[in-house]
Amino acid sequence: MLEILLRLLINYLLPVVYDSAVSLLLALFFLTIFRIRDSNIRILFLFLPLAKPFLVILEKVDVNKLYFESRPGTFGFRMPDPTNIIDIFEKFEHGPLIFSDPNYLTLLIIIIGIVLILIVRWISLAMFYRKLAYEEKVDRKDVPEIYDIIDRYSKKIKIKAPDVSLTHKSYFSPFVVGIKNCTLVLSPRLIESLDKNEKEILIQHELSHIKRNDNLIGWIALILKDLQFFNPFSYIAYYLIKSEQERGSDKLVVQYSQKGQKEIARTFLSSIMKTKITSQSRICPEPLQSSSFSPATMISQKRLKNRINSIINTRPNKIYSNILLKIFMWVLFLALLLIQPIFIIKIDDMITFLR
Repeated sequence: MLEILLRLLINYLLPVVYDSAVSLLLALFFLTIFRIRDSNIRILFLFLPLAKPFLVILEKVDVNKLYFESRPGTFGFRMPDPTNIIDIFEKFEHGPLIFSDPNYLTLLIIIIGIVLILIVRWISLAMFYRKLAYEEKVDRKDVPEIYDIIDRYSKKIKIKAPDVSLTHKSYFSPFVVGIKNCTLVLSPRLIESLDKNEKEILIQHELSHIKRNDNLIGWIALILKDLQFFNPFSYIAYYLIKSEQERGSDKLVVQYSQKGQKEIARTFLSSIMKTKITSQSRICPEPLQSSSFSPATMISQKRLKNRINSIINTRPNKIYSNILLKIFMWVLFLALLLIQPIFIIKIDDMITFLR
């Protein structure tokens, strides 16, 4: 059993962490040198550390041990071989006989247990958000001012207006639930504490998440991150994706709200302060589509400062990249997805293939 776990560590877990780390560094490097400000392209590249490791998991790569008899290791580049993905299933030719070995059977049970725990987690999250979305549905007669803001901004950004639900739990930051049919969840206590301008900016920010399909992207990123729960770089990539979603929504507000950047930034700050005052001391789990207005997301003063600077420096006519740059970045993304920098290291008789 120890030998199987060691083989699993060397052939899969270590390569996944390595590949994720390299992918993250390359993504940040190219986003920096090309000065990419388009949030959609930035999120695409930040998916590299989450998606690329699965190419490693699917491949079975055989290393020529004779080559390393007189060499401690090597470095190079390679592309995944589709035939290797097929070869990984060659042991299943004899059906369930492979699992007659107690070690393989134990490993299979562990893997199935982990997958089941993750599935339960995802279902629980989905049911939790659905419950919040139906906690107290309100219509236009109940909150006419809220629906008026929603209707006007929804027409501008061309989305289907979401329903509104009020939550009396300790969730003071508004958020959106759903992917196709969305619901905007609001705290009555927070809404009552905000002035008209603050309500407008806050709600417009959340509607911008719907325009950007951030809930769908967030769920995909969450699932990929959870499947790599042992990989610290998947958590970093997930955090950066969520941050880019917030900045992307801010940019849409700047583009469509017809308000100046400085006014939006001031409103953003005042909303944060009122949210902090309204919030209770009891800490609750943060929703999947977390809002930048939540005190729990304000990890540091630096992050807040970066957010404000991003709003102030946003140019409405330069939110999206031009078509030629988009095509180039897509080609570069596919190249980074397929090309793998590899290290092959030999320690005694053990060969570690990092790819």
